[in-house]
Amino acid sequence: MLNLDVAQELEASRRSLTVLAITRYSEPGGLVVDLGCGHGRALVEAIRADRLAIGVERNSRLASEAREAVVRATAQGGPGFAAVVVGELADVPQLVGSDSLRRASLVLVDLSRVGLLGVHGRVEAPGIVERLSDALRAARQLVKAGGHVVVRAEIRQLFCRDLAELLAEVGARSEFEVVAPADEAAQCQMRCALGRHEEAVVLRSVEPETDA
Repeated sequence: MLNLDVAQELEASRRSLTVLAITRYSEPGGLVVDLGCGHGRALVEAIRADRLAIGVERNSRLASEAREAVVRATAQGGPGFAAVVVGELADVPQLVGSDSLRRASLVLVDLSRVGLLGVHGRVEAPGIVERLSDALRAARQLVKAGGHVVVRAEIRQLFCRDLAELLAEVGARSEFEVVAPADEAAQCQMRCALGRHEEAVVLRSVEPETDA
């Protein structure tokens, strides 16, 4: 079990990365989708930033807490709007509705939350390749052309594969391109937004090449 200091650090880093991603990769009124929204912290940040947001959560208790967080954020004057749906990644098209498909400016994927909690959400965990593949499949159905997907993971074991290697293993580069920070300041922002043992990769949706 994580001690309180480590747990608080992880939550603070998640919030920092979420705020940075929403600010940089979506626009006011744009759609943000969190695959594995947990308690709804990303949805709250989206509401505060005047975004539309959808949280997908498989745990009904967490989904209820996320809905309560959304209500509070709206009552406190947040200009955006958010909804929470309960279900599995494979059912995302039905959960969000056809009018939200290929509309998202930003999709958030936290591997500690998309069905694999705690140690099971780390890059060395059994089944992580399949879960990441499921998450990226759902993200591809949601994100618009040129939109972004931010994937976060914990890296705990020395010399294990990193997140970039994991993305390559699931064939992510056939549908997404990795976005490098534009300058040193952007690199510093990303590093500062991550906690210890964390890594994040930003992907941009690309249209598949078609034969002329």
